[in-house]
Amino acid sequence: MDTARRTRPSRRTQQTKAPSRPRILVIEDDTYAREALALLLGYYGYDVDAASNGTDGLAMVTDASPDLVVTDWRMPGLSGHALCVALRERRDTMPIVVVTSADEVFSSDQPVNARLRKPIDPPLLNRVIIDELRSQRHT
Repeated sequence: MDTARRTRPSRRTQQTKAPSRPRILVIEDDTYAREALALLLGYYGYDVDAASNGTDGLAMVTDASPDLVVTDWRMPGLSGHALCVALRERRDTMPIVVVTSADEVFSSDQPVNARLRKPIDPPLLNRVIIDELRSQRHT
């Protein structure tokens, strides 16, 4: 007689894995703006990591594997442009959203997916993120 039986867990004991929340990396040198963006994006349901400069942010792309980056353009050290070029070299399909008051980011030849001016409109930022994540899934 075969004593080994396969049993299926009852419906009550089966655990469904919660859908993963998109991970956003915020790169912003201004402490208050960085914390505000992290809180806002957490409120909208994202998992958020934050870096205070482009160099640390670039390292976090490997460590945290974000789905999308929200970054400032003008930062000390690694500039927004150099950061975005390096991000494209590492993860060419990862969306990059720039939130800044700098004018040069608004030219069409910059390596970013979306550009928003400070002060940001929170619902607009969320809509841009949703759209970018959705288009990333369809590529």
